[in-house]
Amino acid sequence: MTNILAIETSSVYCSIGLAKNKEIYIEHSQEENTHGKNIFGFIDNLLEKSQLEKEELDFIALSVGPGSFTGLRVGCSVAQGLAFGLQKKILPLSSLMVLAQTVFLEHKAKELFIVKEAHMNDLYVGKFIRKNNDIALPLINDTAIKKTELSDFISSDNKEAICSDCHEFLDYLIKPSLLETNNHAKGLLHLASYLDDKDARLKNPEEVYPAYLSGTDQWKRAK
Repeated sequence: MTNILAIETSSVYCSIGLAKNKEIYIEHSQEENTHGKNIFGFIDNLLEKSQLEKEELDFIALSVGPGSFTGLRVGCSVAQGLAFGLQKKILPLSSLMVLAQTVFLEHKAKELFIVKEAHMNDLYVGKFIRKNNDIALPLINDTAIKKTELSDFISSDNKEAICSDCHEFLDYLIKPSLLETNNHAKGLLHLASYLDDKDARLKNPEEVYPAYLSGTDQWKRAK
């Protein structure tokens, strides 16, 4: 069985999870922007609750972005430090994919658009489909677009579910299709546990970096 530490710091909330075999433990902050304050205490609490030694971890799952600049740097630094010290590998996963997975665990949507505030007049966008074991898989590559380009990405008569923190830019969309949630370690743990190709995705800590998307290149189909 697998023991996984999950570090999700891409949003304003610090969310840390631990899977010990099939048991799941979560520490999730209710305060915004307290990643540096909470992350080490959360990890220690999870190890204590699970009665697991950090040396028994198989790998560390990390939400690498796009998202909060400060949060991603904190999460990546902690994951790399632990992985170096324990001689473990890191499973880096898209934060938009983690958010989609969190939604799929809570709602029955089959396909999902993600639209996240990126500041500087940009949005992060992604599209995901529910597959076996309720896994969220990408239909397009994560990208950053200008807010003025959103109508090229999602039409006003869209019927698919949408998850967004940008309500002011989605007023023209059908309200029942709009879902609200934040990135959560439970979504990251689910992906880390059930992705078919997770072993191929594992990287050495020095190969892992935050994914800061920028620019206005048009979105492309995921390969």
